[in-house]
Amino acid sequence: MSYIGIPPFGNTVRSVTNVTATASQTTFNITGGYVIGYVDVFLNGVLLTPSDYTASNGLTVVLNSGASASDEFQAVSYQPISLSQHTMPTGGTGNVIFYENDQTVTQNYTITAGKNAMSAGPITVNSGVTVTVPTGSTWTIV
Repeated sequence: MSYIGIPPFGNTVRSVTNVTATASQTTFNITGGYVIGYVDVFLNGVLLTPSDYTASNGLTVVLNSGASASDEFQAVSYQPISLSQHTMPTGGTGNVIFYENDQTVTQNYTITAGKNAMSAGPITVNSGVTVTVPTGSTWTIV
């Protein structure tokens, strides 16, 4: 679903996952997950219809037909920002924003190249899960 303006559930964080597919690949992990029903899926720049894939668990998208080697898969997902994640004072001279994050990394995650990431710790990375920090990027845990 493409949106112009604010999606029906309010303010969001937009995340983009780009993957170069391997031969016959059907399953793609979505960076940061997604809200079911709020993910746009593209293959080689063409927007797929929901009948072309399954996106029902908030973590992966499964294509009905396997991609070809070197196909460009892209998913654009929208995560709502709840009031508990985003709070701004009504008075004062500046804006104060609070962000809440989970304490455990439960799925593989790659920080977007050229971007930095920040988490409030302590943070636990589950066994078998990998956090990839590209060259030139930084992950800071405060």
